[in-house]
Amino acid sequence: MDYVFWNSRYQRPVVTVSHVWCAIRKEALLTNVRLHDLRHTYASHAALNRESLPMIGKLLGHAKVGSTARYAHLDDAHLLDAAEIVGSAIGEYLNISRFQSGR
Repeated sequence: MDYVFWNSRYQRPVVTVSHVWCAIRKEALLTNVRLHDLRHTYASHAALNRESLPMIGKLLGHAKVGSTARYAHLDDAHLLDAAEIVGSAIGEYLNISRFQSGR
């Protein structure tokens, strides 16, 4: 198994980064931010940039797409944009179909 953080001095994996994370948060004046919050933000930005849930899942290391859906929060504007794109595509298809059938 590969580890994200390796302690070369003691030749073993780093089990926790909480002490380092606390120092980073203090320096950045981010009192209520968890590392896990950053995963949610990362996945949400990927979703807002039109990445698919399977792709986001791979980026996060998920085995199942269902796990990814919890991370990829979408806002209403993004959903409305997507609905507009789908609706426009259907509208264009219907207009082309009418033209081709002589209606």
